Amino acid sequence: MNNESLIIDGLYHKYDKRDFSNWILRQIDLKIEEGELLGLLGPSGCGKTTLLRLIAGFESPSKGTITLNKREISSVDKVLSPERRNIGMVFQDYALFPHLTVLENVMFGLKIRKETSRVDYLINIVGLDKLKSRYPHELSGGQKQRLAIARALAPGTNFILLDEPFCSLDMNVKLKLRSELQTILKNCNASGLMVTHDPEEAMSICDKVAVMNDGEIHQMDSPIKLLENPKTLFVSNFILGNNILQLKRDGKSYSSCLGEINISCSIDKKDIKYISISPKFISIERSIDGDAIIAAKEFLGEFFIYKLIIKGETLRVRTNINKTLNIGEKCILSINKDSFFFLYPGAYKILV
Repeated sequence: MNNESLIIDGLYHKYDKRDFSNWILRQIDLKIEEGELLGLLGPSGCGKTTLLRLIAGFESPSKGTITLNKREISSVDKVLSPERRNIGMVFQDYALFPHLTVLENVMFGLKIRKETSRVDYLINIVGLDKLKSRYPHELSGGQKQRLAIARALAPGTNFILLDEPFCSLDMNVKLKLRSELQTILKNCNASGLMVTHDPEEAMSICDKVAVMNDGEIHQMDSPIKLLENPKTLFVSNFILGNNILQLKRDGKSYSSCLGEINISCSIDKKDIKYISISPKFISIERSIDGDAIIAAKEFLGEFFIYKLIIKGETLRVRTNINKTLNIGEKCILSINKDSFFFLYPGAYKILV
């Protein structure tokens, strides 16, 4: 069994300490194993940065505890100062020292400056071994972020926090650097937590992903399990990009704006209120008698995404590039055969 590097247990936090004020974070429980990279994923304002600040030691929790490498570093009664936590930080704006060279930036946090073997090793694995004498303004964006990662790991840190580390990089550099991050951390026997609002970024490189919204973690799982079993409506919409549509009950049957929905008798149907379905599982046909009207259209290289309004609801449909429809046209929508959808509450997966 793996040992936990970071444990957060029953964490609550709010900036306004008055009893009637709202919680910024509520009942945060998570574990990061040694050598694991966890993605903390959610929209802006959901509490990601607040949680990052609590782990780093910049804030004190209102309730709960944070334990790093089997040592309690934060609780209501005790908060270890940031410099004593041995946590590396990587920021989206790099936060490098402009007057120091690559080598000097990486060496900055060392207590004994003569011990340069780890510095040389880190500079080498991040690919800056030929740029040691350059200053930050002489580096590209990707090189600056590699330097920031090396500097964060240099003091012997085995846990690192990354705050939107790729958001300011262009697409090609971002794809290359994020594919290298896992290798860099594993070569240094380091664990990490990466904050991001980009589902693709988190799902592509993280061992596990914690999906957060409104100060709560909705689900923490491997990327594959998140795709196969999204436990809440928010996860289904934010991770899978699914349409969330209301269900109407008529006796023993259910219907949505896509028509009648066949639901298995083996599930508890009394509380079912929503259907979650992928845009790729909805077929669209032009028809002057259709209830759906095309409101917008996006070309995304290999397919089109159409935004449609039908019976007061808005949804998205994906088609191949050979099916070209125009804004304002009427259409008929239906659920594809050999597809599936989810029903909520309950996260029931229904095969079509």
